[in-house]
Amino acid sequence: MNQVKRQLNEHVPFDEKAKKLRNLTFHKNDIEVTCIEHLSNEIFYEIFDYLDGCDIFDIFSKLNIRFKRLILYSSLPIKIYRSISSNQITEYHYQKFIIPHRHRIISFHIHDESYMSSSFSLHMIDASFNRLESLVLYRIQYNILILFLPDLSTLPRRFSLKIDLYDGLRNFSELYGLIFRLPLLKYNKISAFRIFSPILQPYITDEYSPIEHLVIDHECVIHELVTILSCTPRLSHLTCKCLNSNSSIKREIPRNISNLRYLSINVCYLQFDEFETFIKKSFPHIRVLRFASHWDSSYLDANRWEQLILKHIPYLRILNFKYNEGIYNQLTLNPYHLNLNRFLSPVWIQRRWFLELKICINTFLPATITYSIQPLKKQWYEWHNEANSNEIIIYPTLTEQKCINTSFSQLHLTLEGPQSVEYYRSVQEYICSIATLVQFTSLHIDLCYFSISILLQLLNILPNLDSLTITSGLPEKTKILSKEQINMFRSVSSHNKITKVNLEQITELDQIHILMDLCFHMCDLQVKCRNIFDGKWLVRYVLNKRNTNFIPYLCSICLWISEANNEMMNNLQIIIDTEKLIDNYTIKRICDKIYLRWNEHL
Repeated sequence: MNQVKRQLNEHVPFDEKAKKLRNLTFHKNDIEVTCIEHLSNEIFYEIFDYLDGCDIFDIFSKLNIRFKRLILYSSLPIKIYRSISSNQITEYHYQKFIIPHRHRIISFHIHDESYMSSSFSLHMIDASFNRLESLVLYRIQYNILILFLPDLSTLPRRFSLKIDLYDGLRNFSELYGLIFRLPLLKYNKISAFRIFSPILQPYITDEYSPIEHLVIDHECVIHELVTILSCTPRLSHLTCKCLNSNSSIKREIPRNISNLRYLSINVCYLQFDEFETFIKKSFPHIRVLRFASHWDSSYLDANRWEQLILKHIPYLRILNFKYNEGIYNQLTLNPYHLNLNRFLSPVWIQRRWFLELKICINTFLPATITYSIQPLKKQWYEWHNEANSNEIIIYPTLTEQKCINTSFSQLHLTLEGPQSVEYYRSVQEYICSIATLVQFTSLHIDLCYFSISILLQLLNILPNLDSLTITSGLPEKTKILSKEQINMFRSVSSHNKITKVNLEQITELDQIHILMDLCFHMCDLQVKCRNIFDGKWLVRYVLNKRNTNFIPYLCSICLWISEANNEMMNNLQIIIDTEKLIDNYTIKRICDKIYLRWNEHL
């Protein structure tokens, strides 16, 4: 039997795997197959790729001679994955399947050693597993792991190792020293809670590790990370869950780690001075930087960021940075707040990085503000330019920069959380102060918590908005407005510049009507619909309003329907043509969205 080449694809998302299986067409001699036994071996190889090896052995090996040969006498790669919900790997599995076929195992996931057969020992994993490419150890005890790790040095292939420690990381130097001595390890992830020793020893090993991708899924101190970097010259991708400072222990920061291209720190507790020095000395060739920080407002100093980027990390293409700040009774603006507009300078515009402020009003103090810098993504209303709305716009080359319109800018504001008059007043004062310094172009608001009056107030103090996203339906009492609210409504409607409206939860036509009245200059409308029936009445209603000049500038509608398909799109097209709602239009489906666009001037 021909050897079937397989790639280890444990990281492929389940949805992609499912789509791949659904797209398989079963034919034999150009006749559609109706019996499972008529399927080719290649089809079963695809199916087996998604199943646990022990399950395949239990289910298929005793069906008939064909399957017995396929399972036991082929070179079919085997993946062993037994979770708590699976049956236990028994003595029978080891003796009849795993041990005789260990040379075919490419992936071995061990959930809990106490869950394995009493005859199995981790020390059985040795050079005889000559195709092993992935080993995952869940809920393993520290002492058992330390005794087992040296055995992995005999594995003949480059492999990945994931470890989840059940009883915590007791000795950082001991564990990482053993891991870094594995000669063919290319990927490593360690998940654990920390047990810090009274005396921290930064020394790990004098040897260099071949690891290229490292995930530190536990708390780490800066001098420990520095030690890791000094031992991993081939490292290109580094993720750290939590990075702390330790001023009592100093270690020389390694210089020019030339292979590192990706750095992600989920929570960074370093002061900006320390972080800046770390980045300057170690990562001159970094391409992607993602991290979140707290407490030190120096992280909001756009001028320092510009100098850091231009002089020390000029190859940076993607920056994803978040800084969280609390608002108690009143937020005091410091010089960094007053200079937020520096994040709209050409350095940021040319790289297509935009600033977003997210304000969350909590039930109890403090309210929180998250400042984030991130790459600009294609928006839903740009579908006619690019099919993939999630594509990140990568920072262009120096030549391409010269062609970029430097007037481009994006500043987003998101407001969410349970309404509280006291807290909102403080937040409103903050927004008013910031709005005098920078021009917000996009507002996201959850009207489940905020009234129409607050929405009108925000639109009034943010006159440069171009985009409005409402993440829940309008409150019932919106239908009844006071005289004062009506006057403000008319004023906001006549003066706002909003051209793009995104409604993520609309259940009544009255709500659509109010927002169309409020946003007279609307050009693009997206609505999340519960089903195609909502989409049909929405298209009829909106297009009829447009044809009566109620919303004369509207030129596109996007229906966001979770089960959208081509049949739904065709039905909409029939309705539009039969009822002659518009002419000269285009209609297109991309995933779960149906886009309808027509000429602006007919």
